[in-house]
Amino acid sequence: MSIKKTFFPPEFIEKYKAMLGEEWPAFYSAIQEKRPKSFWVNTNKATIDEVKASLTKKGIKFTQLPFHEQAFLIEYERPSELDEYVTGKISLQEKASMLPVVALAPKKTDYVFDTCAAPGMKTIQLSNLAGSVLATDVHSKRMDILMSIRKRFGLDNVAVKRIDFRNVKRNKKFDRVLLDAPCSSEGVVRKKREALLEWSEKMVRQKAANQKQMITHAFDYLKEGGEMIYSTCSFAPEENEEVVQYLLRARKTARVIPIELEGIKMRKNELCEGCVRLYPQDNNTQQFFLVKIKKTPKGVFD
Repeated sequence: MSIKKTFFPPEFIEKYKAMLGEEWPAFYSAIQEKRPKSFWVNTNKATIDEVKASLTKKGIKFTQLPFHEQAFLIEYERPSELDEYVTGKISLQEKASMLPVVALAPKKTDYVFDTCAAPGMKTIQLSNLAGSVLATDVHSKRMDILMSIRKRFGLDNVAVKRIDFRNVKRNKKFDRVLLDAPCSSEGVVRKKREALLEWSEKMVRQKAANQKQMITHAFDYLKEGGEMIYSTCSFAPEENEEVVQYLLRARKTARVIPIELEGIKMRKNELCEGCVRLYPQDNNTQQFFLVKIKKTPKGVFD
């Protein structure tokens, strides 16, 4: 469905007006603006210098983002038509959406579990940075996209499986886990005017209940000493801090650890220490949430 003006449900406005107080006008203004275009250099297909040289030759303006050498803003109306994208040398990805993998910071020796992987933009990042990746998704149409992405972007170190990640064999353990959880998608409103047409408080509660089950299962797949990122493009505390607090109560070896992202403004989180809530007006991104969690040895929290 296409609409001419961004739709905001009255209860959405009421909720966030009350939650944000004097921050509401800036927040509301930011989420009505078009988000800037950005891309990630897929080093499976090209080097950063090769992509920069190719775009420069075409007279296309781009700017490196401070949080990672492979992340760039681009000033081009239809980057999806560029040969660099068509051939898989760059992926198009909103800059906040890049941050979970950057914060996870996998190493070339790491085995990573991408639990809700489709459509696959974060999977591309993980393929570039990690040793090997298991990418799962339960939805058949989204899985078709993920399989296509795997082929076009040369994700040879990624094994793809259609399955609810919670049903993967329990003896599998990973160095890193990414849970970019299905959510109420409030942040997508900067991309799609109709994103909030089906939004409701009931939907938020339903998503949160599922997320609480997901985060405990995802955590259980970590090796001792392993780390995971939980992220959403929702601003709802029910889907974010409350989900993290649920995990911390349910798994005594779970510990929130600091996230450092160069050039990204991050405010102190009063609801759950260490969690990162990205306000769209702070970094010109979609609203976003992420947290980094470590599995400590039993009884050790230092």
